[in-house]
Amino acid sequence: MTREVDVAIIGAGTAGLTAQEFVAEKTDNYVIIDDGPLGTTCARVGCMPSKALIAVANNFHKCLFFDEYGISGANALRPDYSRIMAWVRMLRDEFTDGVIQEMSTFTDRLIRKRARFIDANTLDLGDERIRARRIIIATGSKPWIPERWQPYKDLIIDTDQFFELADLPGSLAVFGLGPIGIELGQALHRLGVEIIAFSRRKTAGGLTDPDLQTYAFEHFSKEMNIKLGTADIRRRLGNKVVVGCESGEWTVDRILLATGRRPVIQDLGLENLGVELDDRGMPPFDPGTLQIKDLPVFLAGDVNGQKPILHEAADDGTIAGYNTTAKRISCFKKRTPLAITFSSPDIAIAGLSHKELTTRGVEFVTGKASWEKLGRARMILGKAAGIARIYADKKNGRLLGAELMAPAGEHMAHLLSWAVGAGLTAARALTMPFYHPVPEEALRSALGQILKQIDDPAPDFRLELCQKKGDS
Repeated sequence: MTREVDVAIIGAGTAGLTAQEFVAEKTDNYVIIDDGPLGTTCARVGCMPSKALIAVANNFHKCLFFDEYGISGANALRPDYSRIMAWVRMLRDEFTDGVIQEMSTFTDRLIRKRARFIDANTLDLGDERIRARRIIIATGSKPWIPERWQPYKDLIIDTDQFFELADLPGSLAVFGLGPIGIELGQALHRLGVEIIAFSRRKTAGGLTDPDLQTYAFEHFSKEMNIKLGTADIRRRLGNKVVVGCESGEWTVDRILLATGRRPVIQDLGLENLGVELDDRGMPPFDPGTLQIKDLPVFLAGDVNGQKPILHEAADDGTIAGYNTTAKRISCFKKRTPLAITFSSPDIAIAGLSHKELTTRGVEFVTGKASWEKLGRARMILGKAAGIARIYADKKNGRLLGAELMAPAGEHMAHLLSWAVGAGLTAARALTMPFYHPVPEEALRSALGQILKQIDDPAPDFRLELCQKKGDS
């Protein structure tokens, strides 16, 4: 049996659901196909449950400073891992239930089967076929275990499995210090789990600025046991596992694999689209339209391997939803880049990163901000720490991007990305209000440094001059 539809969406994650909203406004002849767990990666296993665990860990960590504050008895506090994980799952279930409830309006169009391409317009679902005028691939991403580690699969916890743990292990090796590794590794360390983390380079949380990479690595190394080198699994030891790198070996209960996620493109039959696939099995697509070559097929969200971030996936869903229902394919500009790692202090990249600016050959100047002596930083973190690097056009001081590791960095990253998106110069940004005492005050120093380095510096007035009558 073959069913004819205007649009078929493969995947009911953030990108797929956002596309569905747009498609449903234009046609009721569509289907959304997904045979996996519902609720989106973010709500089930990603950004939401991880922040719940981080909140618990950071609250418990504050007890280290209670005696200094004059509060006695903190040493008697103990984390109950099973109750903590049950609480995190309770919140997680609320988040996913909310997503699933919102899907109740189109359950008659939700097909709980696996789809595979027969050609660019036809999908095989096993016992039926779907022929669609246009198709959106929004199958997301998933963790992967290298082939050489498959024999130790029972000792490895990936990020899709982590929040199903009824209890936490006593010791854990964290492979990778990207956003997921540093977030969960630090949170578990603060809850008392014995952590040994591995990183191939002196960096953390996706930073690309060399000064910040070194600063962040050294900062987190003072709190956690971090080894520099290529992590590997050496052997089993009873019900434990021996891990190591170039500098030694260590025995732990389990391994947390935080080396990234890969697009879910296997078994989709992409080879039947008639386009050349790269060595990862990925078809070529236009990042502005998300269209695969000139086919009626669009690649949206984490599956396209661009930026595995919720708001980026949602924007991809909007683009794909529009282009599958429009008469003409349109190219869309992306928002100002913004990526945040919820470590303590926060790590963030707003606008163009140091690596992107350098790769593009952009002439830029850098202003540095520091929170190491800022009193409010100590109040927030218990210990003052953090730096930021703000990048601006060398000629006129227009803000281009920033990388930072700072208290309340998630909020400053938003402000900086908005400033970059609005085309503000450092001089214009300095005319904005900076309340005291807030962490944002430290940014003024960086902006002032930029003004002293640019080719056409504006007058360094912290306030705009009044315009007199007759002035042009």
